[in-house]
Amino acid sequence: MAIDAGGRLRALRNADGGYPPVAGVPSEPEPTALAALALDDAGARKWLEDRQRNDGGWILGPDALRNDSATPLAAIALAPGQRSDLAVDYLVSHRGQALANDPRFPHDPNTRGWGWTSATFGWVEPTAHGLLALRLLRPSVTNEIADAHRLLEDRECSVGGWNYGNREVLGVQLEPYLQTTAAAVIALQDPADPLVTRGVAVIERLWNAERGGLGLAMALAGLRLVGQASADVEDGLTKLVTDTDLLQDGVSLGWAAIALGPALERLRVQA
Repeated sequence: MAIDAGGRLRALRNADGGYPPVAGVPSEPEPTALAALALDDAGARKWLEDRQRNDGGWILGPDALRNDSATPLAAIALAPGQRSDLAVDYLVSHRGQALANDPRFPHDPNTRGWGWTSATFGWVEPTAHGLLALRLLRPSVTNEIADAHRLLEDRECSVGGWNYGNREVLGVQLEPYLQTTAAAVIALQDPADPLVTRGVAVIERLWNAERGGLGLAMALAGLRLVGQASADVEDGLTKLVTDTDLLQDGVSLGWAAIALGPALERLRVQA
């Protein structure tokens, strides 16, 4: 099935060598980075290299918005060398802004992580991707890595796992989601970490209820990385790819091809 998921992803490739978020639209950094990882696609890496900014990041949309959230995945996807190093430099220097605590939205005001856009509040998924990139590519930046871990610890839902941002809003404890929980597990990876233990339990509870392709693919990737691979989750993702082609969604197919195949090892943090 990994070959089939990869083949369906490869069919999305645009003439410019990049990959779109959905068939028939222009290429974007995130699906292109995932395709470069999943398929070892030199053309996709070239697309990323050609569109990397002088500051090392990738910006989606208007420059004023500065949606740079694909930068961690692009950094991992590039071949080791100057461009990847420059991307990591960008990550280290463009973390989220510390935000004063507000009892309506409680959080640790000393953590930063990464946001969806540059110089904004840290969110769970971009922080998870940033943490993964630093652990893989520059484990020496221990302060930034520790900060990202603290942010994930602080934002963990009361039942384990993660919502998109805060754990509580206006006195309501938020529920975790499959995809965001999987993103954090992929970044943390250590099966001895209580955050991972609780995150895996949430994945096992939610995977059959949240049957979207992106969440299921990332859930399988997370489970495999922590040694908790599930034949049921793999079969569920395989069937979904077969039945729906994941709606030709480039990000979902990218994660599916990674989760079902050998490219997942590119994301494994070495102890």
